[in-house]
Amino acid sequence: MKHLILAYRKSILIFAVVLSILTLNACKVSFVPGHDTKISDQIVSAAKDVDRFYLTMLETTSSADTGRVYRHFAEQYVNIEVELNSLLIKNKIRPLNENSTRICEITIELWIKFKEEHKKDNTLSDGLIRLNRKTFSDLFYAMQVAEVGKQIAGNPPQ
Repeated sequence: MKHLILAYRKSILIFAVVLSILTLNACKVSFVPGHDTKISDQIVSAAKDVDRFYLTMLETTSSADTGRVYRHFAEQYVNIEVELNSLLIKNKIRPLNENSTRICEITIELWIKFKEEHKKDNTLSDGLIRLNRKTFSDLFYAMQVAEVGKQIAGNPPQ
């Protein structure tokens, strides 16, 4: 009888240890914020606005005929900056979101820098428009990759 009780206790102990190991393996700690579809959609929208801004400037104006003076584009600069600031605020309030926040900060810093250069020079060359467009395309791509990474972290492939 004593052997049965010891065997029973031993099997319960083994079961408890195995169950604990399985439970601990199933637990995960996430140091990444969850994916936010609204922010992802806003990134796409802002990227389209910036791309449209530069493509319109490139295709419909010329630096030769003063068509690219800053005042013709001031309102669009403001509208896009407001959208970028909105993205920054949304990223800042999400916990564990330092990388996405930093990408937004860099995007805004460059947007303001390029806007001020346009204001100072009162024109933009075709080459600068292409470079600015590529710069922002890369930054928005980085933002989207960060959001997709959060989605993958939240739902890892099996």
